[in-house]
Amino acid sequence: MGLLIVVGFVVAVAEIARRISTPNAGRSPASATADGFTERIALPPGSRVVSMNAVGDRLVVHIETPGGPAAYVVDPRNGALLGKIEFPPGAGR
Repeated sequence: MGLLIVVGFVVAVAEIARRISTPNAGRSPASATADGFTERIALPPGSRVVSMNAVGDRLVVHIETPGGPAAYVVDPRNGALLGKIEFPPGAGR
């Protein structure tokens, strides 16, 4: 009986570690296709994409907007928009 408890505990810890190391792995993309996915991220009017950089397991898209520069953080595995960082003009540090 003690062995069964130990094995169950090890399995539970391994599953928790697996889920922590692969965030959002269970989330399916909004528009999955056989060749991947299609995700549309709306930009403010008059905006343009300046560049894209891979940072760790994220994609950072640099945007130039009429209100100043911004950065969109995207999960490249499923196209989910994880966050938006704005840099308004005149904002102090």
